[in-house]
Amino acid sequence: MNKKLKDIDEIAAVCSDCGNCLHACPVYNAEWVEPNSPRGKVNLVKALRDGKLEPNALNTRFVYQCLLCGSCQDICTNGVEFVDMLVEYRNKLSGGKKIPVVKKLILYFYQSFLFKKFTWVVDILARTPLRRKLGIPRRRRANLGRLIAGGKGRTECDILLFPGCVTARFYPEIIEKLYRLLEKRGYSVIIPKGLECCGAPYRTQGWDVKFREFRDRNAAIFSQYRYRYLLVPCGTGVKTFKQHYDLNGVEVYELTEFFHRFLSDEPVKTGEFKSATWHDPCHHLKGLGLGEAPRHFMKQLGDEFIDDDTGLCCGFGGIFSVGFPSTSRKVLKRREERLKELGAETVVTACPGCYLHLRENLDRDVKFFIDLFD
Repeated sequence: MNKKLKDIDEIAAVCSDCGNCLHACPVYNAEWVEPNSPRGKVNLVKALRDGKLEPNALNTRFVYQCLLCGSCQDICTNGVEFVDMLVEYRNKLSGGKKIPVVKKLILYFYQSFLFKKFTWVVDILARTPLRRKLGIPRRRRANLGRLIAGGKGRTECDILLFPGCVTARFYPEIIEKLYRLLEKRGYSVIIPKGLECCGAPYRTQGWDVKFREFRDRNAAIFSQYRYRYLLVPCGTGVKTFKQHYDLNGVEVYELTEFFHRFLSDEPVKTGEFKSATWHDPCHHLKGLGLGEAPRHFMKQLGDEFIDDDTGLCCGFGGIFSVGFPSTSRKVLKRREERLKELGAETVVTACPGCYLHLRENLDRDVKFFIDLFD
């Protein structure tokens, strides 16, 4: 683990109520009420911690009505570690495990065998008008079973590839294409059997006990292999592995970061992308500082690349879009209006969550980063 989190009170005390964070916060710009601003949430947590307020349904709702995108702390002149503060408070509020029942059921179902057993139901619903209303993704088909390492076989490789939840369940073709491209470029790659969610959705929702179960299980699997790089096609996963796992100095890379560093000469398919822009996932841009890496490849599209430096959030936020669908849609609308201003027909991104949200809700061509390559 790369850093020790500060105490909640210590983080909150740094906030000077200046309001710089207001225009950067997608939730505040969607709802326009002070408790939904980062500054408002800091003061809310202070009041709850000081006993000036008792936890109730309304103020608990405000505590959870946050995308944890990091836009506020990215712009904060005082260095308030807002995301850490809110996540830690959620865990204290819930006792580390008592999260809202609906969210708990969703998280249980998402990681259980029932999800795999009833995937066919998801596929049927994805072909009906309910698809957008329920946010049901259209899956990209591939069989990862033949790529996933079993109990026997190789235990040494260049790259240990962590497929992630959304890509493994809904878009396995992305992982297959990535696997093939890396092998083509001479890397030995292993996708270990038994890997699960990195645990980020559980920790951020206040279910820290469950997060530690995922962390310990994954870490035990990692320890069975000797590898040089851990490659994670998800910025949230990269942040989680770097901050909350102890991987003994293993180099952890996000997908665009790895390509920029080691495969910068990989050519893109220039003839297939028209008026394309790059969507910066919040955790990539604000959490990991990965703005230049993807643009190195997007610029190869020449005049067909339309840059967007706004860093606007898409409104997904994982389970946020389920818990606060109205707010999520308002945030997405702002993003869509910007895309119309740009005249972008194609949107490319590297976050599985952003990819899902944009692909299922926009009438535009949405591509994943790996789709840039042949």
